[in-house]
Amino acid sequence: MPSRMRFVHYEWPLEPEMCPCDLHFCSYLRERNVRRRAIFHFGTGAHHLVGLRNLEERLENDIVGITASPNEHDRYVKLLIRSPALGVHYKVLFGDIYQLNAAVLPTFDLVTLFHLCEFTNPNQSDGRLNDAALVDLFLSKLAPEGRLLFYVGSDGRRQTAPILELAVADGKMTLEESYQTLRVYRARPPARRAT
Repeated sequence: MPSRMRFVHYEWPLEPEMCPCDLHFCSYLRERNVRRRAIFHFGTGAHHLVGLRNLEERLENDIVGITASPNEHDRYVKLLIRSPALGVHYKVLFGDIYQLNAAVLPTFDLVTLFHLCEFTNPNQSDGRLNDAALVDLFLSKLAPEGRLLFYVGSDGRRQTAPILELAVADGKMTLEESYQTLRVYRARPPARRAT
């Protein structure tokens, strides 16, 4: 194990021209009328747009976000103090997504992995999950017919592509649609055993 947690010293503001994935996800939720669902969101940004829009648009999705930026988490705390209603359906964890394990995660209807392969070293040997294992972890925590969403403009897109291709080839998920800059994959339910 490393002697210190891996975290980032900076924060991500909302920059639609550079990284529109959260804006497009909010549009997806609104246009598809996604309400009262359980959502995991990787990378909240300092803007916390996904949680704030969920509140403003009264979608009542229960969202768990994760950030490895102390500044982004501090911003969430400040928003929550000023507007406690935000915390009813939007929780933000400060931590390393690659240290999550199935035992502490509930079942989700949608999982955003927009920043897959952006924060890992392919040669790591520190006990953290790798990116393929992270996809498998969230596939195991998806509700039947749940969805995983990825961002085509991610800095990790070249490393992400073969992971997704293999998951599709192995029958774990199927590409459902392209929505703006997002790719939406539907989990395939496990095959039933003959009795």
